[in-house]
Amino acid sequence: MAHHKYVVAFRIGFQSSLEYRFNFFLSLFSAVFPIVVQYYIWTAVYASAGESGLFGYSYQEMIMYTIIAAVVSKLVITNMEHAVAEDIKSGGLNKYMVKPIAYFGFRICSFIGQRLIYVVISLFVILALTFALNSFYKQHTGFDRLLAFFLSLCLSVILSFLISYAICACAFWLSEISYFFVVTSLLVNIMSGGMFPLEIFGEGLQQLFRFLPFHYMIYFPVNVLNGKIADGQIWQGIAGQGLWIGLMLIVCHLAWKRGMKRYLGLGG
Repeated sequence: MAHHKYVVAFRIGFQSSLEYRFNFFLSLFSAVFPIVVQYYIWTAVYASAGESGLFGYSYQEMIMYTIIAAVVSKLVITNMEHAVAEDIKSGGLNKYMVKPIAYFGFRICSFIGQRLIYVVISLFVILALTFALNSFYKQHTGFDRLLAFFLSLCLSVILSFLISYAICACAFWLSEISYFFVVTSLLVNIMSGGMFPLEIFGEGLQQLFRFLPFHYMIYFPVNVLNGKIADGQIWQGIAGQGLWIGLMLIVCHLAWKRGMKRYLGLGG
């Protein structure tokens, strides 16, 4: 029954998502305003440019990217940084040190439980948006791409958790972490393609971003669905997601191992 405690952690996270599901719908609704703003911005940009394509995207592809990326970004964001930092600062980790459950195992099982219903709801929203956009712009997204998108989206959620968990380890060294989380969240969102396609940053920065794991969080799954990534490159990208998940597991282990050496456990 060693695994039972992690099932309980999953159940706690799932129950939490049911209790606060209104927050999820509210966060989805909050994505509408920036989508509308970007719609008018890109419409004006394409109209003034007088070209059918900019940054390698047609107008239809850019609008579809903007809308789907806004929904995906709401899904992959963990929002757990402050809770983990509070456990570190207040001594909340103490109970995980004396109980037969690993803090990482508790957090990831709870996170998967919290995200399960969000993934299901978001998939329905994304499928509905894809069908509507395809009908409006007379495009076609094949079933094979939908399956590849679903797989890449699940991997991006896991990768996002690991990146956030590694960033949370900075709380062992920084006394005031709130502003650091704000800055890192903004940078991660930009480098992951949550605000704009990475192509708008130019070839140099785009190549730099491709050597980092962030573009696998939003940019890659959205462009799988959008049709911008060739069929032969989809599985290479999914393999890249798996590779980065493995590397981030190592980074998280090393960062938290060093951090725990500085942990004082006060207040727990």
